[in-house]
Amino acid sequence: MPMSDLFRFSNPIASGPRQGPTEASYAPNPHRIGQNFLKTLVDPSNANIDIVAVHGLNPLNKQSHAEDTWTSEGHLWLSEFLPKRVPQARICLFGYNSNVAFGSSAAGVREQGENILNHLEQIRADNPYRPLMFICHSLGGLIIKRALVHAKADATYNKIWRSTFGLVFFATPQQGGNHTGFGDVLASIARCVSRSPANTFMAALKGNSTFLSTITDDFRQMLEDFQILSFYETRPLGSLGIVVDRKSALLGLPGTRERQIPIDADHRGICKFASSEDPRYRLVEDNIAQMVMNVTSPASHQRGNDEEELSDDAGNTSHITGEDNAINQAGHTNESITNGNGNRTDQFGHRNKCQVDGMSNTTTQVSLEATGVLLLGLKLILDRWAASGKDIT
Repeated sequence: MPMSDLFRFSNPIASGPRQGPTEASYAPNPHRIGQNFLKTLVDPSNANIDIVAVHGLNPLNKQSHAEDTWTSEGHLWLSEFLPKRVPQARICLFGYNSNVAFGSSAAGVREQGENILNHLEQIRADNPYRPLMFICHSLGGLIIKRALVHAKADATYNKIWRSTFGLVFFATPQQGGNHTGFGDVLASIARCVSRSPANTFMAALKGNSTFLSTITDDFRQMLEDFQILSFYETRPLGSLGIVVDRKSALLGLPGTRERQIPIDADHRGICKFASSEDPRYRLVEDNIAQMVMNVTSPASHQRGNDEEELSDDAGNTSHITGEDNAINQAGHTNESITNGNGNRTDQFGHRNKCQVDGMSNTTTQVSLEATGVLLLGLKLILDRWAASGKDIT
């Protein structure tokens, strides 16, 4: 599917019955404030996609912050509104101790990234290749970027990286802002959530700014793997002004690789919606729903059964999940990832890559750079057939 089609708006995902919160998976223990947890908000029986929301800085270490981040006037849109538009999504919240993540050494971010990977590996054990989307507010985006960099390099969590298709950032600092460095942006975020953050916390946060900035640098090496939505704030937050400005909130990717969308809200309110009729929420929901459609539609990614995709171009990428699928790629520098049983992949070109997980899969790779060898092999086969006196038809 061409990248230009990734965000084409058409045929919104069918609505379904409202899904109420289910009993939490890895639910937080009220006696251990600030521990890590992955809480399931919505878990439909026909789930075919996972959505995980990750909060930002929480210097007061409030247990409810994981939900409060996405709640306005008692309405948690992730469980009340979004399931009506994407009824096939399992929706979860990740909670973590941001004081450990951002207020100590750089190892804190790595640790929290590994924590979410561990939780996801457990909850997705029965379906490790289910498509995965992350929705992040503020510094929560840095946790996820670090986690994905780790997942790509670590065989234990590689399936999580391969399954991730979408990233939604709400006011996540990707770089320094206008006339401000990355460390200054981080300090503004800390002041936003706590009017008088401890000096030690501020010092640690600014001291880690170089490391946090390199997370984005490492992450840029894998940006082509994902669809990205970047929402940025346009209202000042009192005397603090715009906390994460447009320049800081955007990765700055060309074309359709990053959809850049302003939200009429400040840093705190950018991901809070009290009504499903709020125009700001409609904008967010439409974009998320389109992203989900892109990955669940057979026309864009093979995730069903008995489907066939034909590609004839350079740099084709295909991800297949299911059984008895078929894909043909012609061109060069193609990549195919197949998960399931009984699938067939044919690649014609050169510099092709194919990864197959499952049983009874078939892969055929024909390199244009090896044409002479292939012709020689074909000639030998024909010669043997002729010598046998058998009818080759």
